[in-house]
Amino acid sequence: MDTPPPPFEQLVTLIAGDENIDQAIALTQALNAIPELQTWLRERRQHVVRTLHDQGEMSYTEMAPRLGVKPERVSGIARGHSRSAGRGTKKTSGDGAS
Repeated sequence: MDTPPPPFEQLVTLIAGDENIDQAIALTQALNAIPELQTWLRERRQHVVRTLHDQGEMSYTEMAPRLGVKPERVSGIARGHSRSAGRGTKKTSGDGAS
C-alpha cells in the first residue's frame, strides 16, 4: 500500500521527501498515538449520534443503515458502549462535551 486509506490521505505528508530519521520518528509517534485517536474518534461519534438523536433530527433506526450497523448498536454508541477489547463495556462521559 503506497498511500493511507481514506480518510487518512493527509498522513502521506509524514513521508514527504527523501527518507530520513525525522520521517521514522513522525511515523512512530503517529503509530503510538493510535489508541488516543481511536478514543477521540469514538467520543466524537458518540457526541454526534447523541446530538442528532436528542435534537430529534434522526432516530437510531434511521442512523443505523447510514453507519452500517443495527439500531441497537447505534443506541450503544450513544450510551458510550464500546466493542473494543480491553476498553470495558461502557465509557463514562459527563454531558458528552469534550
